Amino acid sequence: MKRFLFVALAALVLTSACTTTKQLDHWQSDSLSRNQLDNLLIIAVTNNRTYRFLFESEMDLLARQAGMTSTTSQKALGDSIPTAEDVKAYVAANDIDYVIATRLGNTQVDKDYVPERVRNYYVGPYYPSYGHYYDEHNVVTTVRDAYVDVKTTYILVTTIFDAKTGEPVWVGRSSTFEPGSVQYLADDITRSMWRNITR
Repeated sequence: MKRFLFVALAALVLTSACTTTKQLDHWQSDSLSRNQLDNLLIIAVTNNRTYRFLFESEMDLLARQAGMTSTTSQKALGDSIPTAEDVKAYVAANDIDYVIATRLGNTQVDKDYVPERVRNYYVGPYYPSYGHYYDEHNVVTTVRDAYVDVKTTYILVTTIFDAKTGEPVWVGRSSTFEPGSVQYLADDITRSMWRNITR
């Protein structure tokens, strides 16, 4: 595991809107089964403390609701960004079976040029008593300026490591664009991960 110094979730904006997240693909080791998942250490790989707290807390809550024992890296290791050495030392000293880490894998920006739009509207005598204010052949023209529509897609990678060997046993990629709150994002990713862990 690399040193946890990534910008990761820092690009995500904290708003009240829901995320639009979907699972792109995943891989699972033959050694992993759903009923093995327990004693989890959850890590949001980001140097933004607020995003890290919100993401880890939501994933921790969902794990506990599913009947698992779990803790977050912030609870276990404090506010400072954990290093690989920190994680290994904590795992060695505590009853941790799996480490779940989510990080930003890639950012894709798509730009579409939307041309100027001109529309003509007929303005007639809408109010008969005020008809003399209007010429029944009057036309109003509205113009919408051209602009560039920017869509940013974030590819997030979630990996489940076997804490004893340090080897990955499940990897999944999720995509989200114009994300809402970090908590909604964590919820989407976690539920998708649970669904896609087979056996």
